[in-house]
Amino acid sequence: MHVPFDQLSIHSKVWIYASQAPFTEEQTSIISSTLKLFTDAWQAHGVELKASYEIKHNHFIVIGVDESHQAPSGCSIDKSVQVIKSIESQLKVDLMDRLVVYVLANNSVQTFLSSSLSKAIEEGLLTVDSQVFDNTITLVEKYQNEWIKPAHKTWLHRYFTLV
Repeated sequence: MHVPFDQLSIHSKVWIYASQAPFTEEQTSIISSTLKLFTDAWQAHGVELKASYEIKHNHFIVIGVDESHQAPSGCSIDKSVQVIKSIESQLKVDLMDRLVVYVLANNSVQTFLSSSLSKAIEEGLLTVDSQVFDNTITLVEKYQNEWIKPAHKTWLHRYFTLV
């Protein structure tokens, strides 16, 4: 059963998917309608899941499920991944590339390929205080409070100790 995202418990599970290119209005509309239908019907072992989604900063899809209502099963999680893959295929976007770093700067999302991080740091495009999206977050509470944090408080910290 779909619920508004803010009605999910802070202990709810989240998955964050990101697109290097911002979503267009048309893509956002397609994503919204696809995920609304999915979260309305999402089940685990025949029991409805209390679920929601958000599209943030025109780059991120966040899917959440309240495990206190009903925990998702492996099969139901696989179905959510299938939906994301179908969105990728339909919109010709990559939502699962974990080799991209997303940074919030001047209310805009900037992206850096992991292979170019050293260069971005040398050029001052990425600093210890750059606000980085931590897309490895898995709980609503952390998503609300720790999703965006200074680079030195993420796995990127090792790049700055070498500089």
